[in-house]
Amino acid sequence: MAGFLTHYLFGMESCDMLSDNYIHEVIKKNNHAFLLGLQGNNLLSFNPHTLSKRGLSYRTASLTLRNQEYAAFFNNMLDTLSGMADQERDVCIAYMAGYLCFFAIDQSASPYILFRVWQDLPAKCSSSRMTCHRRKVETTIDTVLLRSRCHMEPSQLNFEALTFVSRKDLSAIAYLMRQTIQTTYKYRISANEISTGVRNMQRQNIHLRPNNRFYHLLRYRIEGTLPILPAQKKKVYQDYLSDEHNYMNTDKKPWYTYPGCPEASYLSFEEIFEQALQNSHQLLENLDSCLAWGMDREELINSIIHLIPYPSI
Repeated sequence: MAGFLTHYLFGMESCDMLSDNYIHEVIKKNNHAFLLGLQGNNLLSFNPHTLSKRGLSYRTASLTLRNQEYAAFFNNMLDTLSGMADQERDVCIAYMAGYLCFFAIDQSASPYILFRVWQDLPAKCSSSRMTCHRRKVETTIDTVLLRSRCHMEPSQLNFEALTFVSRKDLSAIAYLMRQTIQTTYKYRISANEISTGVRNMQRQNIHLRPNNRFYHLLRYRIEGTLPILPAQKKKVYQDYLSDEHNYMNTDKKPWYTYPGCPEASYLSFEEIFEQALQNSHQLLENLDSCLAWGMDREELINSIIHLIPYPSI
């Protein structure tokens, strides 16, 4: 549930942490597939992990239960990979590496972002208002992270290039996802689900230059009720956006990983990000051991099941 740029920055730093191993080489040769994998569930029109009959959600499911769902998902993804041709397989390995990064930061960032959204809104509010506010939290964190870690503003990025992938590679990725979701959840997705998701993501990210005279009007349309720009489907990025609500939690105010959690966390978002990097590094190294050295995948699957986003809690 982190934002588009947070996933991108996280994936780039996760890749930089890798040694010159097999996975690192595959990612370098299939960079666009890796970038696409970094967006994980966001490319789909639904979250496949809510298809579980066990009621997977951050409100009701335990951390171990959510991790077990992901472990089954990635295990089936490895099974699908084993039957693919070499070129398609490399593309999908890079995509899977990106998806593992998505999993690592999503497990860490989502509880914090959800807490901030629930904290800011009244107990009874519409789902569209909640989604709109979540977008605001995500894009603010995205912009601040981009500035602090890359010294860049959103206008300096080519958003479309970050989700570009060739038609051939997209076909291989779509096959991988269809097979994995069908095997894991007994649910069929359409052949164009992924390609539609890529197009939608390219349309969702809007950049507004500073001092744009139409900024407030466009904001009104996005956050209002006009159907041309529904709030829940747009992410508005603005240069030099300040973190006036302290969504980065730099002053380390207490927050809770789930409703009713007995122990508070005081981690800032930067610390959440750094801890997630350690988790993603371990996952990618285990993936390398599994694919490059023919080692048993059990270590990778167990590292997914037992991933703990906040070891201090």
